[in-house]
Amino acid sequence: MAAKLRFGPAGMPLSLKGKALPEGLLYCAKHKLLAFEIEWVRGVRLNKQVAIKAKQIAKQHDILLSAHAPYWINAASPLEEKQQISFRNLWQSVQAAALINASIVVFHPGYYQNLTQEQALTNVYELLKQLQEKMQDNAIEVWLGAETTGKPLQVGTLDEIIWLSKKLKFVKPVIDFAHIHARNNGCIKSKSDYESIIKKIKDELGKKYLEALHCHFSSVSFTAKGEKQHLPIARKQPDFKPLAELIVEKNYKFTIICESPLLDKDAIKMREIVESIKAG
Repeated sequence: MAAKLRFGPAGMPLSLKGKALPEGLLYCAKHKLLAFEIEWVRGVRLNKQVAIKAKQIAKQHDILLSAHAPYWINAASPLEEKQQISFRNLWQSVQAAALINASIVVFHPGYYQNLTQEQALTNVYELLKQLQEKMQDNAIEVWLGAETTGKPLQVGTLDEIIWLSKKLKFVKPVIDFAHIHARNNGCIKSKSDYESIIKKIKDELGKKYLEALHCHFSSVSFTAKGEKQHLPIARKQPDFKPLAELIVEKNYKFTIICESPLLDKDAIKMREIVESIKAG
């Protein structure tokens, strides 16, 4: 699909809870939302017939599909059993993503526990390297989206995500602005703060990684322990408008998935903020 600025919900639109994926995609098409993240956070479930229909609708309406892997992933764990569970969940996710033609599988790398940063990152790298080899052996071409995480106990600082993206061909960063904000004590206060995050990706990984950069956005509450709760974007923690201004100024073609409790409503609102800035 052509690179363009896209907005969409993380999961089914609020008014369609309990409905099937094709209906959610038709809703997004009607409301000019050109992205949709399928939530497999509690396990990978995908009916083959539903997948075929959803894939057709997404193609017809130019909706870019992505997926979020199960929360039960701790690729940093030193325990063989947890490594196996993490590998299985990621493998199932990329298989299902390939079936439905999703471009990227987003995942949380894991937890430091009692490990050093180097040990934890090495464990994540080794698991992802094995997964990448299995994907290549099975001709599966899906990005693995290592997400910036919202708590200091989790692997997933921006530097760590960039390091993994440098080391592994199929890995690229997923920038969750709320998580970065929460993990760093409310660090995003202005347009320049957004710009420094984006510049770091460009400087470390190259301009091509900014093309169709996959992002998550919401407001967030947090404590000293990091992320506490996702909030509607109206709370402005962080404020979306400075990011929207930067997107318009630089003509970025990001995919922005809304993770606020208002999902599709806030995704539409973000799109409208950008349109308003463009209109002057």
